[in-house]
Amino acid sequence: MLATSVVTAEMLLLAADKLGAETVLIEVARTRWDLQEAQLLLVERLDHASARRVAESWGYVGHELRTALIDAAVRDIPQDLEEGVASDTRRKAERDAWMAKVEAWHDDIWALLSAESAKRMWPELIARGADHDSTGLIVNFLLSRAKELTDETLLACLKSAFADDAPEADPDPAPDLRGWEAWLELERIADIVSRHPRALLLHGVVLRPRVAALTATAVAHSREKGISKWHWSHFEPLAAVCTTPEVLDEVAGLVSTAVRPSWQRGEGPDPEWATGRTKAADALAMNLLLPSAALARIAPLLSPAAAARFVLHPDEQVRKAAEEIVAQAIAKKQSQRHGAETSRKEPERRSVPADDVLAESGDPRAELAAFLPLKGPATYKRQVAEAIAASRFADADLLRQLPAAVTLGSTAQASKVALLLQRELGDNADAWEALKAKLGRLTSNATKSLSTLIDEALDSGPRA
Repeated sequence: MLATSVVTAEMLLLAADKLGAETVLIEVARTRWDLQEAQLLLVERLDHASARRVAESWGYVGHELRTALIDAAVRDIPQDLEEGVASDTRRKAERDAWMAKVEAWHDDIWALLSAESAKRMWPELIARGADHDSTGLIVNFLLSRAKELTDETLLACLKSAFADDAPEADPDPAPDLRGWEAWLELERIADIVSRHPRALLLHGVVLRPRVAALTATAVAHSREKGISKWHWSHFEPLAAVCTTPEVLDEVAGLVSTAVRPSWQRGEGPDPEWATGRTKAADALAMNLLLPSAALARIAPLLSPAAAARFVLHPDEQVRKAAEEIVAQAIAKKQSQRHGAETSRKEPERRSVPADDVLAESGDPRAELAAFLPLKGPATYKRQVAEAIAASRFADADLLRQLPAAVTLGSTAQASKVALLLQRELGDNADAWEALKAKLGRLTSNATKSLSTLIDEALDSGPRA
């Protein structure tokens, strides 16, 4: 029926009542190009998703029709989004579903805007003015999603989004709200500048003072309410776009003197809060317009990576703070490396318990015997041998196994050693002479055991 020439615009609208505007429009696109007025009327009945499907189903969408499709998608806020908000008070599943619907709506709009035939229309869409229903959202999409914009288009978007004659914000209803709105607006501007670095150059006469004013409001809010560990991330976009030295100095002062808010303080330090503060200081330090005096205040808070940039800074206070941070980081790194090597090569070794501890055990001698034969580095073996030789629970058998230099040098074991030698050598004069000769050559660090020394002395002459 639609292919016949007798079909009028009124008939198309009646057909749309039965079949749906999307179905009728797709069919008309294939058969009738002469019903432009009716097509535009049908487009007004589309939602964002059907507008995208209609545009994608047609091989070619005329200029006027594509403008109508874009306006239909932008104008049509899904009903289930009008009331909803992605609030922390909603359950996660509900929040995720709400955000998915928002994302789908935005994707449909961008599909219409980013088509090759639509890109040529961007200046015209922006030029319709901020009073047009669709302009604000279209401008936001271009600033937040477009990869490249010409200088003319970018400036037109910036002038629309940040007009130099914008009315002042309501001075009073909610100071807390004003503070958070300032932080959110700073993040928005930082995102735009990050995507379009020319923004500050093209529209700096409006953006720079606006950023300064927003920063002042945000800083005042943070001074009053405190900065929790979740709020430090706001300072990074601020530092990326603020170009007023006096305002940056205020921000540095806030960062350098900030303390954890009373409502967040718990027992002991909070590593997350300290890390967030360091990231904020690092971001500020990277701003080339930050005054040296302000940099000096936040220098002790910098991370080692950021501080390394300032070890040759002309300001002595900044330079010394940076050098100290870097030196501490190097020392910590070396200590960790040394600790790792030590734990890998030298496992932790037990020390010999004191006699009062040994006395409380069931078998003090067995506790000492567990350290024999001596094992480990020379220094450790020497310490164990001296500790055993000093213990009153060491018997003759244990003393035989210790280095002769340690055993014979122990005044605490002199009587036990004398009885041991008397029992072993008896009246063997040759053995005594051999032992005497060997002791003359024995050094204090010698590791030869007393047992070995006695055996060698006995082997030097006839046995008794």
